[in-house]
Amino acid sequence: MKFLKNRVGRARQIGKGAQSSLELAASLVVIFILLFGSLQVFFWVNKRLVQRQKDYESQRVVAGNSVSEVKVDETNYPKLNIFGQ
Repeated sequence: MKFLKNRVGRARQIGKGAQSSLELAASLVVIFILLFGSLQVFFWVNKRLVQRQKDYESQRVVAGNSVSEVKVDETNYPKLNIFGQ
């Protein structure tokens, strides 16, 4: 009977190790997806900020000498595309 108890105990320990490995693998996949998505958002914000600053600098003198509001066209700004080009 003692022999059977040891085998059942070992089987439970092996099962717990396998479960923790599966949980680690699943969590690493989720972490990489979040990291990739946040990097894509960062690059998008960076490109958009550069374009916006360039347009702002080109319209600065015009806006300073005009009585009406000067607007910048944002249709050519980069779009956020997380899943590819």
